[in-house]
Amino acid sequence: MLDIVLLSITLGVVLLAFVFDRLPIDVVALSSLALLLLFDLVTPEEAISGFSNPAVITVMMMFILSYALTHSGLLNKLGQRIAALSGKSHWLASATLLMVAGVLSAFINNTAALAIFLPVGIQLARHYSFSPSRLLLPLSYISIVGGTCTLIGTSTNLLISSLAEQHGQPPFGVFEFLPLGIILFLVGSVYCFAVMPHLPERVDSASLMGRYNLTSFLTEVRVPESGSRLVGRTVLEEGISERLQLNVLEILRGNRRIASDLRRTVIEPGDVMIVRGAMQHIVRFREQYGLLLLTDVKLEDSDLSDEENILAEIQLSPSSSMTGQTLKEIDFRRRHGCFVLALNRTGEMIRDKLAQIPLRQWDTLLVFGPRERVEALLSEDDFISLQELDIRLRMPGRWWVGVAIIPIVVLLAATGVMSILKASILGVAALVLLGGLTITKAYESINWTVIFLLAMILPLGIAMENTGLAAIIGEWIGDIGENASPFIALSVIYLATALLSEIVSNNSTAVLMAPIAITTATTLGLEPKAFLMAVAYAASASFLTPMGYQTNAMVYGPGGYRFLDYVVFGAPLKIVFWLLSVLLIPVFWPLQAG
Repeated sequence: MLDIVLLSITLGVVLLAFVFDRLPIDVVALSSLALLLLFDLVTPEEAISGFSNPAVITVMMMFILSYALTHSGLLNKLGQRIAALSGKSHWLASATLLMVAGVLSAFINNTAALAIFLPVGIQLARHYSFSPSRLLLPLSYISIVGGTCTLIGTSTNLLISSLAEQHGQPPFGVFEFLPLGIILFLVGSVYCFAVMPHLPERVDSASLMGRYNLTSFLTEVRVPESGSRLVGRTVLEEGISERLQLNVLEILRGNRRIASDLRRTVIEPGDVMIVRGAMQHIVRFREQYGLLLLTDVKLEDSDLSDEENILAEIQLSPSSSMTGQTLKEIDFRRRHGCFVLALNRTGEMIRDKLAQIPLRQWDTLLVFGPRERVEALLSEDDFISLQELDIRLRMPGRWWVGVAIIPIVVLLAATGVMSILKASILGVAALVLLGGLTITKAYESINWTVIFLLAMILPLGIAMENTGLAAIIGEWIGDIGENASPFIALSVIYLATALLSEIVSNNSTAVLMAPIAITTATTLGLEPKAFLMAVAYAASASFLTPMGYQTNAMVYGPGGYRFLDYVVFGAPLKIVFWLLSVLLIPVFWPLQAG
């Protein structure tokens, strides 16, 4: 009994940590593992068993294969063709984008798929003059549902298959999820098309300056022909950035626009400087150097973008090395040659004291700099571009290797020639040996946060079985099924999983609910596979919150959404999926053996 109390305390701490989101999720997982060991709820061998779990290794391999495909350049070119092929119909363009993203999500990591098509969606909104907020949330939902159609579409399905095998059940096939998955995909697509016109117009599709409310933080000042002690000096010599907390973004000198090596450019009479900073600092700058404040000038995006320089919106990638660091610690300006003008954090626009703010996952940054420096910044995989930057796409020399290997891996696993684990490992080996990806890039392509989360959260499920907590909960749900109907028990399992996945990661939810689902089925004398399928579909059906699924978090800032938007537009879809799943799971996976 004491073990159950200690495990309940551990689960409570973990759930609260996920809800309040004060610690990184991998730190929460590590802490839960430490508590399990401290309370002797798992053995040391059980504690580290997650690191050799087939699902964890397969997810790792799929990260690498997905990276090779998404960085081949082929999908980027496909995205660019959507608007061109759709003509004047924004409905056709939107439908094409959603379908392509959804189908692709069935075969690669859906976060990677969304990273490719998120800037395409924003560009389509700009091209057809409608708000991105009407497209991005449906794009997230479709990528989630697309991932549920196959074994490799989401790490949750791989995890459930591995847990089933550990409990004596046969592993799931690559396309075993497809019968119900395709129905949910079609229903979800119709729903998304229906609600798109009713989604709020939260974001202006045209102006980044307006979206980030930068008009009062950016202005132009002119150096007079005489009388200013700034003439003959440089920004670096005067310490303008450090002493006055201002950024000089660009110097306009006649027909020239100077943005490179600004700190060492000697100021001349008549120069016009584009300056970023709080108005009180700009006024102090003007007074100290006798400058002319051009208050009648209203800066637009085009004033900062030309052939050489660009204003761009970028987002921290899931595996960004910059998460948790400040711009000052990164030395962002000198390292990347770009200015960060503003930061969007889950709808909150931050424009002041940016250098001191630790970056978080999914933060969106508005940056300005030379075009080649922005291109170099995006090539480092720390950021995802949220707009098509008119940067020339380079197809790597052996781009075809990454494109060819994923279909081969899927074919080998789907036909039963070998397991998905073996096929994915062989696929990655072939990818590296054939020059489709360097081993360094292979390491960098793995989202280690997800891998460590999976490996360290799996012992929670073991502890639930060791202590008997899974049996107690499963038998209680089983009693409900005996007194009412097996469909009620299946419905309870699905609903509990679906609600838990809104506050805890979908993989963590699957780990916690899978042993309960198996115990429930055993208590009722039914087939565990149907109940495990309920857990798999429900864990991925996260539509009510931005934190429930990574793709929801990705569109939160760029779409300008509010928390309530997810509840209002996600709740009907969640209810429909609940009803359809409970009705159809027994059809495709009978509750009774034989």
